Amino acid sequence: MNKFLLSTLLVATLGIAGCGGSAGNEQKLADQVTKAVYNNDMGGVTANMDSEAAQQVTRASLGAVSDLMHRMGNYQGLTETGTDIPTHRYTFDAKFDHGDLTIKLRLDADGKIAGYHVIPGPPA
Repeated sequence: MNKFLLSTLLVATLGIAGCGGSAGNEQKLADQVTKAVYNNDMGGVTANMDSEAAQQVTRASLGAVSDLMHRMGNYQGLTETGTDIPTHRYTFDAKFDHGDLTIKLRLDADGKIAGYHVIPGPPA
């Protein structure tokens, strides 16, 4: 799957806007959603999303990203590598047995996930 298609699927699929939660909540949410994507669990993926982002998740796009993650091996966890507090955007390095994926997360004003974007490779 090419990088553009993957980015398009995930931006449209898994949503990103303002953080109303406590410090560290963004990492917990990113880990929960990443585990749910890995497990191809639609309910787990959309559980903490705002309504607009949740409506954009499709079985096909979720399955495609889950397949990508499985090709990379077992999910080992993630580390926050970047934060933009004013825009409520967070970047994480998700580790797998055979490489890394960059996870970009955006939260809305209520602390719900408004965007979740997966990019092949570690954060630049």
